Amino acid sequence: MGLGGPPTPYEAGPEPADPHSVSRRPAYQTLRRSHRRFGVRATAVAVGGFLLYVLLSSFAPGLMNTPLSGHLTLGLALGLGQFVLMGVVVWCYLVHMRTQVTPVVRGLRGLVRHQETAARERAAFEARTASREQEFRSW
Repeated sequence: MGLGGPPTPYEAGPEPADPHSVSRRPAYQTLRRSHRRFGVRATAVAVGGFLLYVLLSSFAPGLMNTPLSGHLTLGLALGLGQFVLMGVVVWCYLVHMRTQVTPVVRGLRGLVRHQETAARERAAFEARTASREQEFRSW
């Protein structure tokens, strides 16, 4: 914008930091879909297992009282199996977060940091040039 000299460093720089720019990126949309899909499946498995246990307890007491070994009945084994089921769901959640979510979040976080740094540098540059323009005004 001046008369010759080097061009300003932000003429072709990264786009300004928009708080909603990350949410419009395909990686973020894919992340949300993947996380939502996993949440629906995990919830369905956990609630389905518990509902199956409750329904069997209510409508098939003879089946639930079937002895398996000593005092261990099928109902007691299925009840203890609820803890195993919750452990498996939590383990799957941790694996999903570690493999599917965390890498994408790290990339998006780096992108946001880059945009914020560029915006700060752009604002500092504009503040410096604005003070010079006021200092050297034309008549």
